[in-house]
Amino acid sequence: MLALITGGFFKIGLFFYATVLSLSHVFKLKNPSPLVFPIGLVILFYSLSLTQNYFEHVYEGLKIIPFTLHLPF
Repeated sequence: MLALITGGFFKIGLFFYATVLSLSHVFKLKNPSPLVFPIGLVILFYSLSLTQNYFEHVYEGLKIIPFTLHLPF
């Protein structure tokens, strides 16, 4: 269980780091530090508003996301 939690933490951290670096490259910023807090807030509020409970989270992950996100990419 500890390895699962640690792996999830590093996965989320890596995705967050990649997002910050990508947006700093898109906006041509030399220092990506000003983007860390706003992107963190967007991720926080988006994750809180995404689903109301665990069952809705599982439903969206299995039924909605594969067709709306995975198929186009």
